[in-house]
Order: sequence, then structure tokens, then C-alpha cells
Amino acid sequence: MINKKERTIELYKLVGAEMRLFRTLGGNLAIHMPQVLLSTDTDKFMRVLQKIDEVRSRAEDNMFHDHPEVSNDYLNVFYGDLNHEPRTPVDAEVMAKAKEAADVLFK
Repeated sequence: MINKKERTIELYKLVGAEMRLFRTLGGNLAIHMPQVLLSTDTDKFMRVLQKIDEVRSRAEDNMFHDHPEVSNDYLNVFYGDLNHEPRTPVDAEVMAKAKEAADVLFK
């Protein structure tokens, strides 16, 4: 982990955007994988998603620890999907960053 001074709120928003993108894809896979895998393999994948959820919870905890001045608008940095209307201006910003991250993957 980099030092606290370098863990800016902008960095947390970028990581949150990438996490949302990753988790959205994981959710889609959770729907489609059972169609091509045995339940034992699907269960393994679901456990991986649970671990990812634990990691993003820790990332959120770190963000609020590093930046206690931020408002509750930042509760959605690591959570939420990309298919709904943003709930806050911060949510909209993170969603836009997630779209940018996805676009980079296809260049």
C-alpha cells in the first residue's frame, strides 16, 4: 500500500470505478456461468465474489479513515452498478470514470 499522503480521494474514486466495473462483470458472470459449469464450480466463483466484496469493503473503510472529511455522498464510491441513474454527484463521477476505464479496455 502506498503512503497515506498519496492515497488521494481521486485515487479512491478511480479504484472505486474500476471495482464497480469489475463487480458488475462478476455479477453478470454469476448469472451466466451456471449455464456452462457444474454447481461445484459455480459455488467456487460465488465464493470469489464474496472475497471481492470483503476487499471492497476494506477499501471503503480505508477511504473513510484516510479522508474523514468526506460526506456520505462517498458511500457509493465502491458500490452500485453501472446501469442505473447516479444517486449523487460523486456517484455520477465514479460511474463516468468506470465508463472511461471500460473504454480503455477496447482501444
